[in-house]
Amino acid sequence: SGRSTVVGDASGALDQFFTRAQMHDQLLQREARGVEAAVASVEGMLRSRVLASVRAVVYRSEELYGWARSSSKASSKGGGTSGEDSSLNLVDPEMALCLYASSRALFLTFDRCLGYVIEARGRVRDLLAWMRGTAARVRAWGTAADSVQRKNARNRRISDGVVRRVAAFMSRPMVFSSWKGNGSHDMDHRVLTECIIGMPLTDFFVAGCSQQPRVTDCGKENAALDGGTKYIRSLESTVQSIFRICTILFDRPRSVFAQSLNTLDICFEVEHSIIAIHTRIGAGPHATSGGERDNTSGFFLPKINKKDTSVEECPFWTLLARSIGTAVEFIALPGGTSFELESDNGYYLRANLMIPEGWEVTNIVFYGDDGISSLSPDLNDDAKIREGRQSLGCMMKCIDSLSIEVREELWLFEYEDVVFQKFDFETIHDEVAISATKLGRDECTFLAVLEDEISDAIVTIIPKRRHISTHRRNSQVQKRRQQVNLCGSRGTGGVVTFGAPTSLDIFDLEEDEDNTSSGGDDDESSQEDGSTT
Repeated sequence: SGRSTVVGDASGALDQFFTRAQMHDQLLQREARGVEAAVASVEGMLRSRVLASVRAVVYRSEELYGWARSSSKASSKGGGTSGEDSSLNLVDPEMALCLYASSRALFLTFDRCLGYVIEARGRVRDLLAWMRGTAARVRAWGTAADSVQRKNARNRRISDGVVRRVAAFMSRPMVFSSWKGNGSHDMDHRVLTECIIGMPLTDFFVAGCSQQPRVTDCGKENAALDGGTKYIRSLESTVQSIFRICTILFDRPRSVFAQSLNTLDICFEVEHSIIAIHTRIGAGPHATSGGERDNTSGFFLPKINKKDTSVEECPFWTLLARSIGTAVEFIALPGGTSFELESDNGYYLRANLMIPEGWEVTNIVFYGDDGISSLSPDLNDDAKIREGRQSLGCMMKCIDSLSIEVREELWLFEYEDVVFQKFDFETIHDEVAISATKLGRDECTFLAVLEDEISDAIVTIIPKRRHISTHRRNSQVQKRRQQVNLCGSRGTGGVVTFGAPTSLDIFDLEEDEDNTSSGGDDDESSQEDGSTT
């Protein structure tokens, strides 16, 4: 019954609590079902959505620590014990250990939180069952032996185990306060239910309610994984600690790359208005004896006026295309593992692409497929990376003096046949300079609009042309440079022209215009793509 043999003065209050109108059986039964369903839903969500992720974090951090430790040992055996070798490791083993220790602490904290949820579910179920049975017995107190109240009390009688469990956690002091460690108490985040059942679940979700391992102490795994019960670890504080460690750990590769890369400062004796940069795989791993150029697809092997073994064996190239006056200067910088300004073999390749009269370059963009960004890449680890289509795109502007109209086009052409000239680097104040040496007419490559414009030049290239817009010279379209984006892996290109109105042209750059153009169109219109949008 509601009588207390320990505190007799509380008997009247208990009778009044269990016999009030709101404490009827249907309310308690509905409340028990709702609470049971809610707690079970939370438990199921934690098991299905969070537990696997936390386990994966621990597993991956352990793998990362093992890889970092083995990599550090391998580098120390191979290159000595200098601090420079350890500073070039992409992953710091000590920080990886910190991440692993904090991840395990997160798993242990979450596992303890899940255990609290399960225990709270059982305690709430026992408490509501005890309240329902006690309410029925209080109502049956003083009634006849065969009354309905006595029958209901017998049907809702609970086992002695439930009574002992309820008595066990109800007899303990209520955990209204949380000790912060500095002598103060805080009870704002706790609710009455968890204080009654003695399961402070909200402590797991409030930062600072438990002591967390410092980053400098993470190497002491035993201290980081302390499973004591005096304090409750906070999930929020543990996750924040992991985020701080990850910020330091994964920022290290960028700093290591910045330290290990050999930079080269280049100055140009002739200024430019537009420049584009591109990287290409060289013929080094694909070079054949004798330097034949039978099949150069998949890598870059520049043509030069004289045969040079160093050009054929170069592993990769950095290409620069810049607009200088009526020409586009094409520069190829060889790549290597190191570069010394004092070395005698430093060189670069240069070529001039001459623009037809009346045309002006407004933008330059490289168009290339690096072989890695393909929609269907070769997943074989032993397969060699081979580049796809490679071209150079130029936004051109032609002003018609008669009609005072400005015609803008996108020119696209391959540069494999461009003939380069080899020059030695000139050092100026710890920088290498691209000289202003002029190339003769017979050493330049000419861009021609029509086939009948081909002159007696050594190399003449006829680019593919895409019409962008035609407008008057004083219109607002030409006040802002177009934005051009060419995607070699997909064979498409897009040009945004700003003005009134702003337009977007999208091209299929691999389409054969000669097949799509009608026979009655002139040469210039046949170069335009009719599928632009």
